[in-house]
Amino acid sequence: MLRSSHKVLTLRLGNAGYSVSAGSLRGGAWQRWPAGAATTSDAAPADAFEAQLDTLKLSDVASCSQLDVVLDSALTRVQVVRFPAGVRNPRERTAFLKAAFRNVYGRDADSWHIAAEPAYVNEATPAVAVGEKLMAAVSALAERHKLKLRSLRTSFSDYFNHVRRSLSAHVGAFALIEEGRVCLGLWRHRNWLAISTQAFAAADGEALTALCAQMLARVEPPMVNGTLYIAGAIKPFAVALQEGWNVEWLAPEPVDVVDSNTGRRTRDKVTAA
Repeated sequence: MLRSSHKVLTLRLGNAGYSVSAGSLRGGAWQRWPAGAATTSDAAPADAFEAQLDTLKLSDVASCSQLDVVLDSALTRVQVVRFPAGVRNPRERTAFLKAAFRNVYGRDADSWHIAAEPAYVNEATPAVAVGEKLMAAVSALAERHKLKLRSLRTSFSDYFNHVRRSLSAHVGAFALIEEGRVCLGLWRHRNWLAISTQAFAAADGEALTALCAQMLARVEPPMVNGTLYIAGAIKPFAVALQEGWNVEWLAPEPVDVVDSNTGRRTRDKVTAA
């Protein structure tokens, strides 16, 4: 059977389970990992999923030629970095990123695969760390199913990039709540200032308030009159922000929207009920 030359299979991996769907939009049912499957610590991205991925059977493979992988916050670590003028070539960039993550997470970072988006000197850009064993397991999964690994991204960036055009705040924060973890990013005038993840209990407004306050306190000049957008929550809960800030709740998942003119399905922001 000939495969489509362009159709993409999207695999979403989380600490609790996974989903598989044809195309870039969410659609596959969430499947729980078997009982006793390894979970992540708070100190490092998990690289203990190779056993699960080795036996994972992907559906809809026959119609696809490429694989997109989306990792939730339990499997990644993210921070905003700025490359100094003296960092020029790929080797220097890798050494700089290793040092930046080691400074936050310790020696565990030495065994992580770390990548950052292209950026000019001293321009803020997100950097993402993934366990080397998990990276190898994902690559092996793609090879086993004869799929080209097209991209590997975080669920935080996946959700944010699909709603960013509809987020009107010039000064803002975006929080994605997932099972057992939250990822929070701050931006000003379309530039990321900081991104952090931490363990999180569902609907823990005090913890989210504290994390937001801690991150805002480190930003100079201060961020005032902003909006905190929150996604992933089953229902809204109390969050107390500093004066001048407001909260806007997004749908737990990006929602498919059909363009009446083109018929194309995309995602857009939908406020949670």
